[in-house]
Amino acid sequence: MIDLSTTYLGLQLKNPIVPSSSPLMQKVDNIKRMEDAGAAAVVLHSLFEEQITRESQSLDHYLNVGAESHAEALSYFPDLRSYNIGPDGYLEYVRKVKQAVALPVIGSLNGVSTGGWIEYAKKIQNAGADALELNMYYMPAEPSQTSVQVEQM
Repeated sequence: MIDLSTTYLGLQLKNPIVPSSSPLMQKVDNIKRMEDAGAAAVVLHSLFEEQITRESQSLDHYLNVGAESHAEALSYFPDLRSYNIGPDGYLEYVRKVKQAVALPVIGSLNGVSTGGWIEYAKKIQNAGADALELNMYYMPAEPSQTSVQVEQM
């Protein structure tokens, strides 16, 4: 029999078949079927940095509405940076998938800022992901910006 084993992201895989980030990855049953069909690993759907930011901004807004109306209201809630917020559902999903299948599970982050995604990369790792795919997204819109400047970003 032909040896199809390969290495991907430092993971030793039995073959190069790695279904990637797509809507199919949003259901554990789909991932189980991929494993049964011979997939060597899977890349989960992406967690977008904008989701993290939007959830944070929304919570911050609702926690602070009317805070200036009474002096004592300023201390009702702790500083937003001092406790964990964000799309915890993604982290829980990573845990569920890892419990359901034996193949390597690769998390996926889609970042837009320089380093704003690092905290969630660590959380995804702690949730059990075997590796992490990072997609950087930047839409250059400044006409005076050179291609070299865009690439250096």
